[in-house]
Amino acid sequence: MLKYVILDFGKVIAGPTTGDWFMTPCFLENVDINLIDKELFKEALNKYGHFKDGLITTLEEEYECFYNLYSNALKEINYPKYCDEIAKNIAHNFTYKNDKYTFYNGIEKELEELNKKYTLILLTDNWPCVNRILDEKNLTKYFSKIYVSSIYGKQKKDYVLFDYPISDYNIKEKEAIFIDDNESLLDIAKLKGLDVMLMDREGIVETSKYNIINNLKNL
Repeated sequence: MLKYVILDFGKVIAGPTTGDWFMTPCFLENVDINLIDKELFKEALNKYGHFKDGLITTLEEEYECFYNLYSNALKEINYPKYCDEIAKNIAHNFTYKNDKYTFYNGIEKELEELNKKYTLILLTDNWPCVNRILDEKNLTKYFSKIYVSSIYGKQKKDYVLFDYPISDYNIKEKEAIFIDDNESLLDIAKLKGLDVMLMDREGIVETSKYNIINNLKNL
């Protein structure tokens, strides 16, 4: 019997406002993208983004990590207009503002209705700012617990992140379903004994080995 619904955050509850998680609205305001090679910039982000696999538990730590990320990446690609203030602005906005995420229409109603029937759990590869954002959007109340990867120092791809809710709630087979937009992470959840569904908010997935839903009302 289904008791728990475990949700990812990105592209399940909210999506990137600009279509890119790291080229945020503030990034586009501060950086002339006509002067950068986007592919080289993404490579630089990957090069200096190793902190994403580590432990980040406070907003202050998050800010420092993203300041270093944007500073190093922009210097790496020799952005001609670079100055330290640019990296500081982008990192501060990423950590302390909400405009990088756009919540899907009707998401609060979807969570409210699901919460009447199931225990809702959030399991997200994210940073401490997501807790602040959910609080400000008045959505935290719908979740029994929120697991943020950086606070545990593990990502979903590391397998072990799934063990925390399974252990904390003593979840048995067929008692929980995990919803994510990434098939490879659904594969891991299946190995952990969870039922799964693929979220496709944009309606672009034609086929999948998993059942596809376009919103949480489909549950």
